[in-house]
Amino acid sequence: MKRGELEKLVFPFNTAGSLEIFMPGVDVWYRVTAKDFRSFDGKRRITEPLEIELGNVDVPMTTYEYEGPVYVYGTNDEVLDCTGEGTLITSPYWEKMHKVSGSRG
Repeated sequence: MKRGELEKLVFPFNTAGSLEIFMPGVDVWYRVTAKDFRSFDGKRRITEPLEIELGNVDVPMTTYEYEGPVYVYGTNDEVLDCTGEGTLITSPYWEKMHKVSGSRG
C-alpha cells in the first residue's frame, strides 16, 4: 500500500533559489521550504544567481518578489481568493504531517 503524497506537486518557480516569506507581525523575512513557499498567502521573494559559471562562486545575485499562484498545502489546488494576510493555506494533509512532526519530540 502506497503511503504519502499521491500527486506530483507543481513548483512554478526556481526551487534552487533562496525562498523567503514575509511575516507581517514581526516584519522579518524567513527562509522556507518550497512546499511552504508555494502555500503562503502573503509576500514572497526569491534570491538566485543571475548566471551560473562552473567553478566561480563569486556571481551576482538578484532578489525579486514572486507573484505566482498560491496552492493549498500538499496539493495542486490553486487558491483563487488570496487575501495577502501572511498565512499558510493548510489542508488535511498539512494537519496530518504537523501532528506527526509534533509527536516526535
